[in-house]
Amino acid sequence: MYTLQELAKKAKPASAGSRGAEAVLQPDTDMRPEQDRKSASEPLQRDYADSNEGRPAQRSWVFPVVGFSDIINWLLRYWWLILLLTLIGAAVGIGFGKTAKPRFTAGSDILVAPSNLQVVPNDVYATSMQAESQLMDIESKLRLLTSGNVLQRVVNELKLQDDPEFNGTEKTLFSGLLGEAKKVDGVDPEQAKNIAALRELSSRVDARRPERSYLINLTVWAREPEKAVLLTDTVAKAFQDEVAQNEQDGAARAARALTEPLSELKKAATDAEMKVAQFRNAQGLQTGNTGELVSAQALTEINSQLVGALSRQAEAKSRYAELTSAGNQALDPSGTLQSPTLTALRTQYATLKQRLDAMTMTYGPRYPELASAQSQIAGLQAQISQETSRILRAAKLDLDQANSVVETLRRQIETARSAVSLDTDAQVTLNDLERDRLTKTTLYQTYLTRAQEIAQRQQIDATNIRIASPALPPKNRSWPPGTALLTVAGAVVGGGLGAGLALLFGFIGLFRAQSRATYVK
Repeated sequence: MYTLQELAKKAKPASAGSRGAEAVLQPDTDMRPEQDRKSASEPLQRDYADSNEGRPAQRSWVFPVVGFSDIINWLLRYWWLILLLTLIGAAVGIGFGKTAKPRFTAGSDILVAPSNLQVVPNDVYATSMQAESQLMDIESKLRLLTSGNVLQRVVNELKLQDDPEFNGTEKTLFSGLLGEAKKVDGVDPEQAKNIAALRELSSRVDARRPERSYLINLTVWAREPEKAVLLTDTVAKAFQDEVAQNEQDGAARAARALTEPLSELKKAATDAEMKVAQFRNAQGLQTGNTGELVSAQALTEINSQLVGALSRQAEAKSRYAELTSAGNQALDPSGTLQSPTLTALRTQYATLKQRLDAMTMTYGPRYPELASAQSQIAGLQAQISQETSRILRAAKLDLDQANSVVETLRRQIETARSAVSLDTDAQVTLNDLERDRLTKTTLYQTYLTRAQEIAQRQQIDATNIRIASPALPPKNRSWPPGTALLTVAGAVVGGGLGAGLALLFGFIGLFRAQSRATYVK
């Protein structure tokens, strides 16, 4: 470390060798008295004055070195300033805590399920099971909670546009200094109050969703605890109503979209049915219960009848041939000619024949009763012959009837086949018309049914949103903090400010003293 004398000796040769050079003296640390420093610097000043005669004096600024003892001395020197500002800060904290308008914050938890209630089997709103889609839906509803529609419902329900706390007409301590808010030209005063209430309410509502949950934390603050609870409950209820209204509006739009083309679809379906009926009547096409043409059904039935008639014809032919080839089997009990009358006559004939043979063998041919018995036998033979002729005539009649029926059915089949052939060609065109009719009527019925279902869906609130935790009156205000805390904070801030000023004043004094010591004329 160099002293002032040593620095002066070094500066003097330099000044003699170079005219106009500057000598800078910068003591690192010189704790000697000011008089000693002045006396030590006098030779240097004279030499410097001689070497720089005729030139203006210059000043070199030197940043002083501050020690810990200097800081302690400065704080002790200005203790009164620190104490004063500490008391002022505490007083300001107390005054702010007593005069500031408080804020009371009420909170509520709203559970927003990712899917609606399944009240109808085919709802107009599809349910997505993907986690990303569900989270996006919940985030969208979170934004809806603080949207203008929800807040406007709250403003209208609680009439906040008439509340000075929200419409901007509340008198505050600084309202006189700031002046009244400027009125916008062309804006209705009531609308301006409504806009002010919306903005103020929007600034007081906060909604957040905790991570990995379907809950929404809603908080609203007001000047009074009861009003904060009322606002929170009203916002939550308005949110539920808005979500339900949005779904009802969506269902209404879908119903209108389905109802608008109904008239055209109905007309198209009616025209298709009229074309089918007109073509059917023009072609004489008739269908049965099964949807098959009547002519085809008739042909099928006639074919069935013809099969039965041919079977009966064969039976009649076989019976008639058998009866005509029977010969003299009329008196034979085991003959093919059978009837109850013929059976009884044969029985009588056999009994009488046995009796006649017995009398002939016993009494001889001259026996008087033989003549009577022979006469009876002749009568029975005549009756048997008549019965046999009747049976043959009946068999012939059955055969003729069977032949007639078969011939008639064959003619009907030919006629039916011609009709079916004509109807089959027309049936192709009719099938095309039927398909067109079925398509249009099915489409119309589908639109009509769906439109009616969605119209009924508008009356159902299927939203799965409920209040998990209702709002409760807060015990303490959320702003400003307690008066005791404000007092301590004010005192700390005031004391810190006083300490800073004390250090600043001390540093300025040291800097000035150091500057005077290094000033060279």
